[in-house]
Amino acid sequence: MPFCPKCRYEYKIGIAVCPDCDEKLVDSIPDDADNEHPEYENWIPIARLTSPQFSEMLLEVLRARDIPAVIQSQRGHFGKTGQMGLHSFMSAGAGYILLVPGEFVVEADREAEVMLGDDWRKARLFDIENE
Repeated sequence: MPFCPKCRYEYKIGIAVCPDCDEKLVDSIPDDADNEHPEYENWIPIARLTSPQFSEMLLEVLRARDIPAVIQSQRGHFGKTGQMGLHSFMSAGAGYILLVPGEFVVEADREAEVMLGDDWRKARLFDIENE
């Protein structure tokens, strides 16, 4: 998968330029930034945000609270969602997936809900409170 060397977002194959940074994508993140959190292996996608601004703000808040987090961009992806008909393709700007290590899911959820409220509850990919 290609990556943006500046924001480190991962993109789908076929995308050549980061739509957020206007940087040419590379095949891998440079060695100095290759694994920001090598001590964590169990990364869980917990929410799909539709706003790059919300994604960046939330990422900053989580990192300030020492909660490891990454964003995977799905912007610009036109791909099948497994549905039939007109809704079988995701539009450009389809979302930004927030991933955190499994042991930080509940803590990240609390911080995100305080910051984004109802927007966060709608963005969750599963019911974190019952996990």
